[in-house]
Amino acid sequence: MTDIQETAKTSVGNVAKPTDLEATAGQLGRWDFLRYGAAASVGAAALLYGQSSKPAQARVVASSQPLAVTPLPGVLDLYINDGYLKMVDASLVYHRGFGDRPTDVNDANPSLAIVPKVFTADGRLVESRSYPLGAVLPPEGTPLPYGPDPANPGQYFIRRNYWASYLPQRTIIAEVGSRIRLRVHNRLSKPHELTLHGAGPNRGNVSTGIIDPAGSKLLELDAPAPGTYIYSDPTNQPVERVLGLFGVLLVIHPDHQWAIGEDLASFERQWLWICHDVDSVWAGIEASGGTVDPRKTKAVPRYFTLNGRSGYESLGITTNDALNLEREEDTLISGYPRQLDVRQFGEGTEAGTLRGGQLVRMVNPGIVFHQMHFHGNHLWTVGRNNYPWPRRDGFVDPEGHVVVQQWEDVVELEPMDRKDCILPIKRPPDAVNAVWAARTTDWEYPMHCHAEPSQTAAGGMYPGGMVAHWTLKAPIIGTGP
Repeated sequence: MTDIQETAKTSVGNVAKPTDLEATAGQLGRWDFLRYGAAASVGAAALLYGQSSKPAQARVVASSQPLAVTPLPGVLDLYINDGYLKMVDASLVYHRGFGDRPTDVNDANPSLAIVPKVFTADGRLVESRSYPLGAVLPPEGTPLPYGPDPANPGQYFIRRNYWASYLPQRTIIAEVGSRIRLRVHNRLSKPHELTLHGAGPNRGNVSTGIIDPAGSKLLELDAPAPGTYIYSDPTNQPVERVLGLFGVLLVIHPDHQWAIGEDLASFERQWLWICHDVDSVWAGIEASGGTVDPRKTKAVPRYFTLNGRSGYESLGITTNDALNLEREEDTLISGYPRQLDVRQFGEGTEAGTLRGGQLVRMVNPGIVFHQMHFHGNHLWTVGRNNYPWPRRDGFVDPEGHVVVQQWEDVVELEPMDRKDCILPIKRPPDAVNAVWAARTTDWEYPMHCHAEPSQTAAGGMYPGGMVAHWTLKAPIIGTGP
């Protein structure tokens, strides 16, 4: 395995748009830059998307285009940059993204994604990869229990309204009551745009409009209703999304920070999973100065990422301890087993409330249908695309989807879909008493997409693509079986 060099870059607070390929997916470190040598500089970065052996000619950003601008209070600056990111198989692939700082195409560490930023209801813009601000950070991402549940050996009461959640790169958080202010700078040679899908009046879109090369535009809006929104560049869609111009806006009510919304499902902590599909052929065309026509050059994604990583990187089993910890905190779900009753998801302030699981917000800004399959526990799906599903009197929508809260073994994610699901973190139903009582170690269960192509990277072996796992934590010594 290759040592994946990268750290979750902390730049000057700006929320970049759906920023590039899971930017975190592979920023080049100094060792990698030297390793690729001349190929990584000048125009050779087009190095091959793992396919062609003939480097494409990279486009150079005009020197007249703006460098870093002077920050304005409460304004998030997003820089539309391009560059090359290293994939799980060590190939370099051309990407675009909304970054924290201006960088050029031949930069060894391009800024193609932002670290999370928070627009607060009291008017601040705060850089933080955890939310709620000031809440206790769960050790390595895992909330500790309140105490043992005497009536259920090996299970625990959970703390409610207590633990912070870690969020991945590409995330903008806005509290209800805040004013979202995004200043977007186009540093590339073609026009671009930033659109917040469904965040306007009557669930309409809001946009910067077209931003010409070397131009900048300011987008302002009041935070919409609580929910999960995608922001992307709709120019020549879906090409720019595939190249990396996408991200997630997460809106939370400051009075209901541990709930999807008022009177909706509450949770111990939440996880945001952003799916992405990388088409290296499209990337090569754009890197060479061409324009992809998706009707003529059909999309055939070659890499599939979850929160910017694939395969063993996504699973947090690299030789890079910092990367592994980051994945544990923001991607690899974990918790202590508890009783769960889907009829008791309401908010509670008492520390020992035990009927809640953990929320998984699944977002698909990509172009592939994904089918997220969990082992060990089924998920209780409570909503889709910011529409809470009813508990009874469900119906079938015009697309043939059953709209009612339900247990799901496989969660389908269509392109641009967002689904809210509760992972119960409970004793697996097939764990017999003798096995359950004998537990001394964590039990880890895989999550993989049932759309088979997404399990590979560059045609390689499973599991090289969109994979993760979740952990049912072992009993705490001294608290019984």
